[in-house]
Parts: sequence; C-alpha cells; structure tokens
Amino acid sequence: MKKANPLHVFTFFTLWLILSAGHSAHAQTIWGIKAGVNFSSAAIEDEAGSESPTQAIPRLHIGFTIDIPMAADFYIQPGLLYAGKGFKQSGNWFSGAANELEARVSYLEIPVNVLYKPQLGIGKLLFGAGPYISYGTGGKWESEREVHIGDIVIENQGDVIFKNDFMDGEFGNYLYGRPLDYGIGMLAGYEFFGKLAIQFNAQWGLANLIPEVSGVSRDGHVRNKSVGFSIGYKF
Repeated sequence: MKKANPLHVFTFFTLWLILSAGHSAHAQTIWGIKAGVNFSSAAIEDEAGSESPTQAIPRLHIGFTIDIPMAADFYIQPGLLYAGKGFKQSGNWFSGAANELEARVSYLEIPVNVLYKPQLGIGKLLFGAGPYISYGTGGKWESEREVHIGDIVIENQGDVIFKNDFMDGEFGNYLYGRPLDYGIGMLAGYEFFGKLAIQFNAQWGLANLIPEVSGVSRDGHVRNKSVGFSIGYKF
C-alpha cells in the first residue's frame, strides 16, 4: 500500500479544521495577516559526526492566519505563509574551503499553533506553540569567490534546489536538501485592542533534510532553525 504524503495529510487536516470551525463559530472566527523577519540558520552535522557551524541570515515571512476559539482564552491558529529561510557558512562542501556560501531558500509553510490569550490592560498577552510543515520551492546561492567543481569553474551565484536523492542534483546548483520540512514553533507577544499584534517567534526543525544517495540514507543531519519577530493585523 502506498504511504500517504505527510504534507497532503497535514494540509487536508488543516483545511478541514478551518472550514469546520468557521462553519460552527463564524461570528467568532478571526482572520488576520502577518509579516516579519526570520533570522534563519541551520544545524548541520557531517557524516563523521562533526558539527559544521552556520551563521544566521535575515529572511522575510508573510501570510495569513485564522484564530479559531476553542475555550476561554484558548484558540487554534492555523496559517499559510511564505517563509524565507537559509544560512551562511564558511568552507561549505559546495563552495570549497576558504570560501563563504550564503543559501537563501523559500518555503510554503503551514503552522498550527495553540494560543493562550489572557486579557492584560488594553489588550491580550500572546503565548503559543505548535507544529509546522513546509515545502521548499527553490532559492538562490551566492559565494564570495568563484566555485571550483573539479577542473570546472562556475560563477559565484546560482540556484538552490530541493531533491530527495543526491543523485538527482543538477550541476552548478546547490542542493539544499529534501523539500519536505517539519518541526515545532513557539511564540510570545501582545495584541493591542484585538487588532494589532507584535510577537517574537522561534522554530526548530525536526526533519533531517539530508538527501539519500541512490536510495541509501546517509549519516549526519541538516535541520532548519530560526528566531524572529512579526507584526499582525486582525480583521
């Protein structure tokens, strides 16, 4: 039997939750938009078990959310976001030693957070946590100097791609990892007058993005991580 794609299952569940809750609590359901900045990096460990440090880079995220009331001060908040991620690294396997690589990637992301919003002053405190699932759509890479692949020299910029198998890579493009990512997120902030919200976010990827090689799993790991902030507006 063919295994269900977790992205399809998660998307179906989220859409069903939104439609069901919106049908039963239409007057109370609150739609919103949010935008902000991620300071994104990656946790990378090579096949020998050695950590490969990365530096954070600023990336944008933007999308919409929906607050679905569940109980007193508690809400379910699914969303659909464009999320920029990536990292900067010196001595990357792709760019070579003594050369700095910056990989900027884009994801289509569905977070689902459980929110606690107690009243405080003119607004409400925001505390939340929950899972996310995202799918890599592409990106760009850039290095300080030209990249040497064997005897071939290529320019110091190009495309970032996502593949499940390393053997499906494309010459001159940086293979970031598998396209499907998932993990957990947390947030804290304040909502003014039930309309304008400012919050701080953190995410830890749980999916190992390292592609297989001809169907064989490799040791080590690559996992996304980020911290950031956002501003949201409720309708």
